[in-house]
Amino acid sequence: MGQCCLGYQEQEKKCQIILQTQIQNTIISEGDLNYINQIKLIQACVRGYLVRKRYQELIQKLKQKKILMKEQKYYSNDLSFNDSAPFQDTKPSQITKLEYLYIEKFQKLDKVPDYLVNRVNKILQQYSSFNYDKEEENQFNFQIHQLDDGCIYQGQWKNGMKHGFGKQYWLNGQYYEGYWAYNMFQGRGRLIKVDGDIYEGEFKNNKTSGKGTLYSVDGLKYDGQWEDNAKNGYGIETWCDGSIYEGYYKNGLKNGQGTFKWADGSIYTGEFVNGNIEGEGEFKWEDGRIYIGQWKNNQMDGQGIFKWPDNRKYLGSYQNGVKEGFGQFEWPDGRIYKGMWSNNKQHGFGTYLGSNGIEKEGEWAEGKLVRWQKNKNRIQDS
Repeated sequence: MGQCCLGYQEQEKKCQIILQTQIQNTIISEGDLNYINQIKLIQACVRGYLVRKRYQELIQKLKQKKILMKEQKYYSNDLSFNDSAPFQDTKPSQITKLEYLYIEKFQKLDKVPDYLVNRVNKILQQYSSFNYDKEEENQFNFQIHQLDDGCIYQGQWKNGMKHGFGKQYWLNGQYYEGYWAYNMFQGRGRLIKVDGDIYEGEFKNNKTSGKGTLYSVDGLKYDGQWEDNAKNGYGIETWCDGSIYEGYYKNGLKNGQGTFKWADGSIYTGEFVNGNIEGEGEFKWEDGRIYIGQWKNNQMDGQGIFKWPDNRKYLGSYQNGVKEGFGQFEWPDGRIYKGMWSNNKQHGFGTYLGSNGIEKEGEWAEGKLVRWQKNKNRIQDS
């Protein structure tokens, strides 16, 4: 601070020398001299204010440093995160002096701003109230604090951190009510996201983990298991058009065994990989068609059996959703074609069994017979 004052004194001397030189070389009135003296007085006041401000900031930093040193010393003997009773009620009379000083630095509010409350209430008006484990926990008589980042919190504290049960409003519209542990969501809670989606269920280390339900603004609902903010395990997902999926998830996508029912009545039961129908499965269309076999990337791919309501049947190979390769097609009147297929049509060599029991070999191109093979006719044993 001494060097700072010396610096101001030297600047003042320079100003006086310049001013005296200007006075000597300029003819000025008495009014001008008074004006100049007023300017010098203002400059002196500003310099004094700046010095006092720097001194106060220095004192504040020293005080803050001492508080942090005390907090570090206190936390060294604190309970671990695996506290046997992490949500034990902390009554106001049990708040430590250190915690009281920490909380007191936040601005106190008489109520949460209406624009934040109204947004939350509008979103939650069609949902039931969130209930805590104990009846007395549903009575909120805690002081409302506005935190350094602007968030508004009302609830319990422990060691200067949000711990127990409480509510928090974010300025961007996000809202959480439920249980906390050391400033993180922990246990049961309800979170309204910025986009309006709602999650209610279990949290672990600030992430959705355990059993929970997601209500999306576009009408989707998921009820099931979560891990690290993603659907993991068994769950049920429903859409606003009536479609429903029931089965297993991994990293947020359908994986493993599951059943998907579409709004038009179609049903698939089988395997999923990364959200797609893939593996072994059975698909039933609303008009009665059935396919049982292998799938890849939501299409019939591999070996399978396709049945029609009028008793037609195909057994053979599929690729990218169409008959491709060797396959057998059966008609209700007993006719059978065995041979090669391409793009859903007989293509290549094959054998045709007529309803009269005579079997012929021939060649087909794009579903049409090109020619019969000579001396290849046989009568099928009855």
